[in-house]
Amino acid sequence: MMGDILMKLWKELTLILAVTIGVSGLAATHVQADTHTAFINQMSQPVLKVSRQNHLYGSVMMAQAALESDWGTSQLSIDAHNYFGVKGNYDGHSITMSTAEANASGSMYNTLAQFKVYPSVKASLTDYAKTLRGGTTWNPFLYQGAWRENAGSYMAATAVVAENYATDQNYAEKLNNIIAEYDLHDLLDRSTATSHDADTSTEVTPGVDYSSYDGSATIKSGTIRFYNGVPTASDKVKSVKTTQLANKKVKVSARGIVTSDQSIWYQVKSGSVTGWVQITDILGLKTN
Repeated sequence: MMGDILMKLWKELTLILAVTIGVSGLAATHVQADTHTAFINQMSQPVLKVSRQNHLYGSVMMAQAALESDWGTSQLSIDAHNYFGVKGNYDGHSITMSTAEANASGSMYNTLAQFKVYPSVKASLTDYAKTLRGGTTWNPFLYQGAWRENAGSYMAATAVVAENYATDQNYAEKLNNIIAEYDLHDLLDRSTATSHDADTSTEVTPGVDYSSYDGSATIKSGTIRFYNGVPTASDKVKSVKTTQLANKKVKVSARGIVTSDQSIWYQVKSGSVTGWVQITDILGLKTN
């Protein structure tokens, strides 16, 4: 009799524990989902802005920031606004933290390294975009396959990023899974074709290295060539002769360098007029 009572109590206790564990698991899942959604909401506007300015896939930028910073919970992202694990210093600012490295045989070991400290989320994203658009000192075109003008899909872009940015063989798959799970392609890539995109007034030309530029300049006097996009020998973008901008101070929002001849162009804006002019047609160029 006593054995039956004990068995019944044990079953009831087991059931209570199972339910408790199940509820705890669901709660943990909800907390994780809420944390991920909050991260995406926090990062969406700066990601949209920076990805548009640099003609990159916003979905890839968001997924990589989430993966590298553990959805904004890493100490590096909290203390330094560093969402991509970038080493070095930013405007002379850095932080020393422990990191895992691989030796020549592939074995992992912990060591201390300096990482960049950024003043804001946007600064971190912009520096990341600069890396993707400008590559490295030994190969400025290392990531050109991830540029929107070269990558036909975000998956083509993640493949290039994974090959050159990380040693994890599953890196591209992890990025693609994040993008698919949170519909980042619809949220951040398709929306760049709307009227809110600052670059819809220009054409993206293959073979041009684009980068954002926040500055001002004065247009030279006389009649100049004003282009809808950066012209190249193989892509003669429509141009217009104009005198309406002569001697006017304009806002400079982007730079384009033609890789074949290294000619330099700037996207300028004055009122509702936006277009591209060659560096020889502007004076007093300066950053803000």
